[in-house]
Amino acid sequence: MSKLKKNAPKVPDLTCPSIDSAIERLKKIYEKNKPISDYQWKLIDKRLEVLREQNELLRESGKYWYESCKEHLKKS
Repeated sequence: MSKLKKNAPKVPDLTCPSIDSAIERLKKIYEKNKPISDYQWKLIDKRLEVLREQNELLRESGKYWYESCKEHLKKS
């Protein structure tokens, strides 16, 4: 198990705070009924791109563990 963990892809930190932050920022803009400034857009875009990267890491981790378990069961 320790060998599998050593080779496992990194699992990202919790993503909920980033999601909550993006939603809260959009909600404030919506409630003020104002257009999104370039600055606000860049902040939201940056956070969503980070979430995209974290999602990819989770996907890679899931594939790794699935394939590792499948291989282990074949050997058993």
